[in-house]
Amino acid sequence: MDLWSIRIIVKDKFKELFSEYFENFDGYMSSSLFQDNDLNCKYDIDKPYNLSTNKLGEFHLNKYWILEIILNIKPDKKFIKTKLNFLAKQFKLNKFYDYNEKNNDKEFLNKIYISKIINKDWLKENRSSFPSINIDNFYIYGSHIKKECSENKIPIKIDASFAFGTGSHETTRSCLNSLTYLSKIYNPKSVLDYGCGTGILGIASKKIFKNNKITFVDIDINALKLTKINLRLNNIISRDIFLSKSNTMKNFQKKNYYDLIFANILFGPLTSLAPRLKFISKPNSFIVLSGLLSNQITNIVNRYKMFGFKLKKKIIINGWGTVIMRRQFKLKSKV
Repeated sequence: MDLWSIRIIVKDKFKELFSEYFENFDGYMSSSLFQDNDLNCKYDIDKPYNLSTNKLGEFHLNKYWILEIILNIKPDKKFIKTKLNFLAKQFKLNKFYDYNEKNNDKEFLNKIYISKIINKDWLKENRSSFPSINIDNFYIYGSHIKKECSENKIPIKIDASFAFGTGSHETTRSCLNSLTYLSKIYNPKSVLDYGCGTGILGIASKKIFKNNKITFVDIDINALKLTKINLRLNNIISRDIFLSKSNTMKNFQKKNYYDLIFANILFGPLTSLAPRLKFISKPNSFIVLSGLLSNQITNIVNRYKMFGFKLKKKIIINGWGTVIMRRQFKLKSKV
């Protein structure tokens, strides 16, 4: 099957708009955003673009992004140009031009780049990009790696495919650091991996705490399918795998049920989840919150303090933060 790439340059505030716009195109497969330091230096004058956040807690370093759309049919250049310019007109943006057109007076930002992608075994290519990783006592590797880990390491076999959670990102790494820390002081019986992605955190918990019950939750059905695959790869049986499409999470929530909760998502959802995590966590239980920029930690800690959680430890790696908090147990006053 032939694949085609469409690339345009978009301003940060329009990146989601253009990305969603392409989803309705025939043959649409995926969209990706890429940073380009040269591009941002060229068009951002002398000022560096500071870290900032929007309401969803997303971060960006760039004023401009390269948006790439992958189609499985050959795109019609004229059609693509017409559709993009229709959207540009609505938002009073400059017109887009095919890169082959003679428009030297127009900026690079407004050109459309279309190219055919070389046919490859993309699954093999994707897997090969994930080398084995050592994090504390964990040895994380894909099924394409045959090398055995040493006896003093805990092996976790993960096929990432399209989901988040291979151990390579700072947030996953710091969550595993948190698990190592907690394993020395705590033995939870019930664990929730909220926003499980590949299931790596729940699987790691099961490897350490042999007799605990693990619940995996994600809004993406494909992530849950991948979690099931990774559970089998690690010879783990879990019946507690749920799909949640809303913040109510009625399918699996019980009051005062979980001893340990991992939530490696984003600042915005973590903020909203505070009352719900209090409801489902046991008194004296621990929660590990990640997916945070270091400058968002104070706000998250203060938010969860309002619901009876106390900060126990924070881990920061390359500007990304993770916090370990404990729900306080309050004895009822005697009358």
